[in-house]
Amino acid sequence: MEHDRVLVVATAALTASIRTLSAIPSPHATAQVFYSELNPDPDPRAPDKTHRAFREHATALRNASSTIAALTAAFVLTHEDRYALRAGHHLYAWFVDPTTRMLPDFTQAGFDATKSTATPTGAVDLVPLAEIARALSFLPDTAALSPPDLATTRDWFAALVTWLNEDRNAFIAREAKDHTASAWLLLASAVSRSLGDDATLEACHRRFRRPTIRNQINALGEFPHEMTTAFPYRNTLLNFDLLATAAQLLSTPFDNLWSFELEDGPGMRSVAAYLYPAIQNRSRWPQIADPEYFRDLPGRRPALLFSGRAFDRPEYVDLYRSLADPNNAPEPIAASFPISQPLLFLARAPHGR
Repeated sequence: MEHDRVLVVATAALTASIRTLSAIPSPHATAQVFYSELNPDPDPRAPDKTHRAFREHATALRNASSTIAALTAAFVLTHEDRYALRAGHHLYAWFVDPTTRMLPDFTQAGFDATKSTATPTGAVDLVPLAEIARALSFLPDTAALSPPDLATTRDWFAALVTWLNEDRNAFIAREAKDHTASAWLLLASAVSRSLGDDATLEACHRRFRRPTIRNQINALGEFPHEMTTAFPYRNTLLNFDLLATAAQLLSTPFDNLWSFELEDGPGMRSVAAYLYPAIQNRSRWPQIADPEYFRDLPGRRPALLFSGRAFDRPEYVDLYRSLADPNNAPEPIAASFPISQPLLFLARAPHGR
């Protein structure tokens, strides 16, 4: 089923246009610098006066990520150079070409327009870069990029790791107790694995075990901090995907993070068991319903596929297969799916990456 789905999406991706930030002026950032604004929580007293957030850069990055991922997944399945070559065209435009590339400046991500400052939440808008980094792991020695262009792209992602480790907002994101920290963890895990950055990768291993599990998961398998947000169901599903994808990337035969549990129970097994009924039927979601787009959820959650394989629970995989792809979903819902091609996180990339 995944084989057919991947090839259908990849066929469309072969003719998808390339649209980078250079073609999308933003309200504040300079050309080619990523800029995104926080989506404000809905105000039931004045819904028509809610500030319209600038999300065009976030949408463009997510579209590029899903296109590159689809093309790369199709290459992994078929070994046809046309898929790798087209993925390379997108990578070249986004990370190499001086006139169109996105500059490795992430200081305007998650901008709070009411306070005129960037926020740690910007890490969530950068999550699509994790799947691009993962796709990059499958493209060395292919027609995608020349060796110099591949080196330039890898340098770009090395600058992202530096930002993740040294920027103040990135530090606050890392230390959060909700999906913001999970976004940081997935980004750092995917990019460091793609680059062969063993120091950062080992730090991510340790961070997943503690403090991530302790900070975010209670004994019932809930994400308590997501329950206090304006969109508890959506953010819970997002966090499930983020942590499951990180666990998939970080686990090794000698260090299986899927099976790791704290003494009082919290771990990915308890999260999957808690969420399975609420994904199967959203009416069984035990908390308050989201005020917007609740009926557009859950969608096909990659975490179900990963956890079904990890815990030998075929019903999780069957549910994953039965759910709808989030194609043409409203922007806030589309943004709640951190990856689009689970195959890239299940397959082993060349050179052990």
